[in-house]
Amino acid sequence: MSAVHRILDVNFNRAAEGMRVLEDIARFVLEDKQLCSAIKHCRHELRTQSTASLSRDTTGDVGTTVTTKQENHRSSFYDVVMAAGNRVAEALRVLEELLKLESQQNTIEAIRYKMYGFSTHVLQGLGAITKKQWKLCFVMTKRECVLDWHDTLIQSIDAGCDCVQVREKELTTRTLIKHVLDVKEIADKHNVSVIVNDRVDVALAAGATGVHLGKNDMCIQDARKLCGNQYIIGATVHNEDEIPSIADYIGVGSMFTSRTKPNIQRAPVSLLKKTLSFNHLAIGGITPKNAHQLYDAGCQGIAVSSVVAHSPTPGRIVEQLLQPETLPI
Repeated sequence: MSAVHRILDVNFNRAAEGMRVLEDIARFVLEDKQLCSAIKHCRHELRTQSTASLSRDTTGDVGTTVTTKQENHRSSFYDVVMAAGNRVAEALRVLEELLKLESQQNTIEAIRYKMYGFSTHVLQGLGAITKKQWKLCFVMTKRECVLDWHDTLIQSIDAGCDCVQVREKELTTRTLIKHVLDVKEIADKHNVSVIVNDRVDVALAAGATGVHLGKNDMCIQDARKLCGNQYIIGATVHNEDEIPSIADYIGVGSMFTSRTKPNIQRAPVSLLKKTLSFNHLAIGGITPKNAHQLYDAGCQGIAVSSVVAHSPTPGRIVEQLLQPETLPI
């Protein structure tokens, strides 16, 4: 067997193996039938380009024992997809060049360009590289705080708040960016996440942890194109049909009657239970007196607003929200 045929053979296998990894993640992790089918079609099309007479000389291959440390370590699906996508791209490029020596008409270039796009779609579907399950997110509107918002935020963080969502509907874009930066200056000292409500552009400009999108905001897919995998994207759901599998976390509610949004229909506990397999935040009307109902249902994280903002002792409220069983009955 010629050296050219050996190179072709190993790269046909390498590309097909990488495609199968991407295909299975699209199928079983993303549950995206269309994307899975498209990758499968490319894999089958690749097989039509291979030559039946090619066979792998494993015993004579000096590269079978050559490895790197990176090959033996994957910490997430993101790492797996990155490795598989790179494997496919590199193998297809080798095939494209070597088949020219064979004077063989092929569609490798077209497959390579398709797979660039499919690999990107799989990565986008996986969401943020680093996802977080917060214990308590303070949804902060500074004019709602009875104390200076700095004091409210600092007391809340000291008491255990590990995420703050900046919710400001009336600030200009420039002022909002400045405000998020001020919030980050405090939050970063305590390793607390900062999420911007609605505004993808502001989250990117301020270098926030991520953005929370409502029903009428930019869709998650478009936000992911802008944010890449470095930013967390969250979404709120009010019923089972709205649960987005591609969000990095889900805000579910309203769990109780809310002062902030009193007209929103309450969500059943059964909806909360359906989101427990995701990173989640129960939201809406949560107080130290009812938070235990959510924890009893398996809730791992809550989001609160007015109950903290309206308190002259926000730190105490946060402590009670995180440990409601300590309240007198």
